[in-house]
Amino acid sequence: MMSRYTEAEIKYETAIRFGKEISDTLLIAHCYNDLGRIYKKQSAYSEALNHFNQARQFYYFANDSSGIALVSLNVGNVLKSIGQTELAKTEYRKALSYFIQVGDEGNQAGVYNNLGNIFKNDKQYDSSFYYMYKTLGLRKKGTSKTGLAFIYHNLANLHLAMHNTDSALYYINLSFNINSELQSENDLAFDYNVFGSIYLEMGNYSEAVKNLESAYRLIVNDGLSENKLDILRQLGVAYYKNGNSKKSADYFIEYFLQTDSLQIINQNSFIESELMRYTVFADSLKANQLKLEHDLELAKKDNTELANRINFRNYLYGYIILFLVLAIVAVFFINARRRLAQTKAHEAVLEVQNEELKRTLISKEEKEILLKEVHHRVKNNLQIINSLIRLQANFMNAKNFREKLMETENRIRSMALIHEKLYKTGNLASLSVRNYIEELSFNILESYENHKVKIKLKFDLEEKEYGIDTLIPLGLIINEVLSNSIKHAFFEREEGNIFISIHSEGNTSVMKISDDGIGADLSFDELKEDSLGLELIDSLCEQLDGKLELNTEKGFDYTFEFKILK
Repeated sequence: MMSRYTEAEIKYETAIRFGKEISDTLLIAHCYNDLGRIYKKQSAYSEALNHFNQARQFYYFANDSSGIALVSLNVGNVLKSIGQTELAKTEYRKALSYFIQVGDEGNQAGVYNNLGNIFKNDKQYDSSFYYMYKTLGLRKKGTSKTGLAFIYHNLANLHLAMHNTDSALYYINLSFNINSELQSENDLAFDYNVFGSIYLEMGNYSEAVKNLESAYRLIVNDGLSENKLDILRQLGVAYYKNGNSKKSADYFIEYFLQTDSLQIINQNSFIESELMRYTVFADSLKANQLKLEHDLELAKKDNTELANRINFRNYLYGYIILFLVLAIVAVFFINARRRLAQTKAHEAVLEVQNEELKRTLISKEEKEILLKEVHHRVKNNLQIINSLIRLQANFMNAKNFREKLMETENRIRSMALIHEKLYKTGNLASLSVRNYIEELSFNILESYENHKVKIKLKFDLEEKEYGIDTLIPLGLIINEVLSNSIKHAFFEREEGNIFISIHSEGNTSVMKISDDGIGADLSFDELKEDSLGLELIDSLCEQLDGKLELNTEKGFDYTFEFKILK
């Protein structure tokens, strides 16, 4: 049966021939651009670049700046897929400049989304969050449900890359609900793939297999693509983890076969050739056009010389093809050797892990002690939550009920985050203060997503593990300080910065939190009147047996010095 991609290619090629017959330059340009996107979805990058080159030329002759910007966006997507991230950023900036100029928020969101993915792949998560939240803001303003589902899908992938499985599940469920409503099979396949990846990360291998099989059923009839290859690879891993070695082997074999086919389609020489052609055309289109006309005249005058050149090139191409075939065989052989070595290495790692697991099995008495410790911590945390709610009730009224409820929710979330990270690391006593403060700060900022001020967080945090008795009051202090800055520090401002640092010497730590906001002319005691947040900060600092200094001349600048509790 003919795939939908093949049917679309035939229709577009027919439309191009018709456009050439009636000399409709824009129709031809649109068709080449859409064909390039089809080849991009199939991961046929050299073909995609070839068609985008054609589209760019016809848009240029039609004097269509919007079309040229769309081609820059599409070429940036291809460059991102083949790892040319710096070139991709250059193309995205060209497209973004035009979309901002004409107020095209839909395509602006597309560029911001792709920049967010580039920074995610480079593990620059702060920058990735910045661009993805810009995308989310524009998508929520627009009417495209597909675009909104896409950014939720990418936010799920970003949280998965940071091992935040709860947040990843939250966003992928939002994407899945929209795509289910739209009945978009391809997008549902990609959502199932992310579900499978999340359950693999969580160690729930049966659920991982179930979701990945759903993804493969929806995408199996499509042509070659990186997404399809990723689903095959994930299925191989999931079945292996689930104990079904035969199914795992079947999917890995299919993955390797299709990987080799995709490598043949996307030979580096062809991709580099198309990139070079695109760059040369972009830099000097008119000069190339004049040179082409001149070469054509020379060819007409000397047919014999042209024939000789063609023969020479045919021989040269024959040698090149032979060399490429040998290179492909060599690469296949090297990959096979490497896969064998990797398999042996994985077996060795599994043996070491099994031995480590045997050494770390705990006795019944130790389990009872740990269980009592968990119950003790739960009791203490519930007492803290009860006190926070009771204190907050004194400041609530009908007008500020929703705001005060969100503040209480953020305080409880700062405590819950500690237990989530302790569970993930498997260490019930302590965790990294840097990871905790960064994730907590982004969660607080995200909870104020309707806030009009653009706030950037900057960190200077040590890499050290703190105990839970230190982290709980510390997290509550950070929640109160950041919430105050977000709501009050940047009055009549469009943007602002918040700085957080923490360093320790011996058993003493110093944490600084400051903003570049408007500040205040009041002392700490004056500010504390009628403010539950500042009262909590003062009480929590005393709980840590610490000292607090506050400077409000140029923004709020808090300095906390405290002992690290075990």
